[in-house]
Amino acid sequence: MNWWEGFFDEEYARHFLPAQVEEQAGQIARLLELKPGQRVFDQCCGQGRFSRALAQLGILPVGVDACADYVEAARAACPEGRFFCADASGFHTEDCHGGMNVYSSFGYSADDRFNLDMLKCARHSLRPGGRFLLETINFANVLVNFQPTIVTHLDAGLILERHSRLDWQQGMLRQEWILRRPDQSCRHHSTCTRILLPRELGEMLRAAGLEPERMLGNLAGEEFAQDNPRVVWLARRCS
Repeated sequence: MNWWEGFFDEEYARHFLPAQVEEQAGQIARLLELKPGQRVFDQCCGQGRFSRALAQLGILPVGVDACADYVEAARAACPEGRFFCADASGFHTEDCHGGMNVYSSFGYSADDRFNLDMLKCARHSLRPGGRFLLETINFANVLVNFQPTIVTHLDAGLILERHSRLDWQQGMLRQEWILRRPDQSCRHHSTCTRILLPRELGEMLRAAGLEPERMLGNLAGEEFAQDNPRVVWLARRCS
C-alpha cells in the first residue's frame, strides 16, 4: 500500500487544501497561455478546486486523481470537466493545450522511475507546443531552514504536529503527521517526499520530453529565489 492511500481524505482536504483558488487559477491560465475553449490536464486534481476555477474562465479541464472520493467531489463541483480515478503515473489523456501539477503533488516515491512516469504521462497528455506547469516544494529553502518539528494551530481547536527527518540515503523528506483533536483523539500518518532541488526538477522534466523554459518563485510569475517556499517550472512539449 502506498503511503498516500488513506492520507488524502475529506479531513485532509478540509484543513489543508486551499478553499479559494480563483486568483491562482487565473495566474495558471496566464502562465500556460490558455484561452476559453481550450483543454487543460489537471494531474492529481484532488477535489477539482483548480479545475472548477479554470472552468469558470471557459477552460475545459481533464483531471486524474488516485482518490476515488476526491474524483467524485471533482465531478460534482465541476460538471464541465472530465475526471478519472487512476494512478497518475500510469494515466494520460491527449491533445490538451496545457497541463499542470500543483500543490505538492509530485515526488511521492523514492523510485525516480515512478516520478518520471508521472511527467511522461503529463507530456503525453499535451499537444505539441503545449505547456506544462509543475508547482511544488522548493527543497533548497527546506534544507537551509530545516525544522525537525513544526506545530500549527488550526481552526476548531485542532493542533497539527509535523515531525520531519531527512533521509539522505534515499533522498527523502520523511514526516510524521499528528493531528490532535479537541476530544483528545489523534490522527497519525507518515508521509515521504523526494528531495529534488530546482535544477534537478528541470532535468527530470527534460528527461520526460518536456523542455524547461522558465523557473519561477510562485504562480504570480515572480523570479525564483532560494528563500521562496515554492518553485514553479514551466516546460513545453516540443514534439
